[in-house]
Amino acid sequence: MKISHPHKICYILPEYREDSHTHFSYIGRLLSEANESLDTFLIIEKGTRPAENFGCKKIKVIGSCNIIARSFWLLYWMLKARKAGYCDFYVHYSFLSAVLASFMTKFLRGRGRVFYWNCGEPWKYKRSFFRERFERFAYSQITFLVTGTERLGDEYARVYKIPREKIKIMPNWIDTERFREISNKEDILNKLAIPEGRKIIFFVHHLSFRKGSRMLLPVVSDLLKRRKDFFLIVAGSGPDEESLRSRVNKSKELSDFVRIIGPVANRDIQKYFSAADIFFMPSQEEGFPRVILESMAAGVPVVASNVGSVSEIVPPEMSPFIIDSNDRHGFVSALHLLLSKDSEQIKKMSVLLRSRAAEFETPTVAKIFINLFR
Repeated sequence: MKISHPHKICYILPEYREDSHTHFSYIGRLLSEANESLDTFLIIEKGTRPAENFGCKKIKVIGSCNIIARSFWLLYWMLKARKAGYCDFYVHYSFLSAVLASFMTKFLRGRGRVFYWNCGEPWKYKRSFFRERFERFAYSQITFLVTGTERLGDEYARVYKIPREKIKIMPNWIDTERFREISNKEDILNKLAIPEGRKIIFFVHHLSFRKGSRMLLPVVSDLLKRRKDFFLIVAGSGPDEESLRSRVNKSKELSDFVRIIGPVANRDIQKYFSAADIFFMPSQEEGFPRVILESMAAGVPVVASNVGSVSEIVPPEMSPFIIDSNDRHGFVSALHLLLSKDSEQIKKMSVLLRSRAAEFETPTVAKIFINLFR
């Protein structure tokens, strides 16, 4: 969807690294796809300069520094962008940049808007008084909140008292072709010394209570009472990583059925999805989890918590495998059921999942992104 004169936006990203295991690496593909319609000035708060420019006219990396220095340089480069005609600011997951951009556009008056992307369920967890007040203040200052689904939009409006007309909807996106690349499953299994004949259950996420890491080992223990033809691969890092490693290392039974591999760069994650038979996501909180899109794009059946927008993302046929986040028995039963299905049943599921993932292709979502600024 081409705009006759490319619209100028300043896109602010909190972090970028070529080998990052986060999903920030997806941003470049979106900006490249929107390149013909948007003239983008990209500001990166921390990290390294991308190897390619993603079609951006300008890129500035602030670099690692304390919050006072970072605030100064962010404001400096926002002002430079504003002076160069970049009046709309799109901030991805940075309350600091959202507040600074809002102050600047209001102080300078004239044309200028701040779009702030946030997609999760932060209201489920108590934060410090300062953090909570700062976030609410940020929401009160921005022009528009951008989030993943209508249901999430309704929740943000309810919790943070944001007028519904100030909330715009844009889903996450995926490059399905990347996940159609079939890696050699045996290479992964040999690399991780996983015994032959095991079906692979794969978990990748931040290793924290909110992302379900404390559900993993209890579910494996219960599942082992029913069958022993599976193996759990856990990828990621976070506050629960050392605890998980310690528990696995101390248990002969668990060490024979679980491997903690640490963080995997997102650029390589399709190799692990290619080796997986089931993707497991027992999160306590989510927004629009891109790991679900990745799993569907790879044609890997999902067992996941019914949190955030998960039930809206997956095909209706997968609803029996979307479980209450605290239902340990439900997770075990769903995994057991999927592990028991024959190859033809799994192939049919894979077709459905890939078809659903195709609805979130980057070019499709890029059009929605462009239309935010109309």
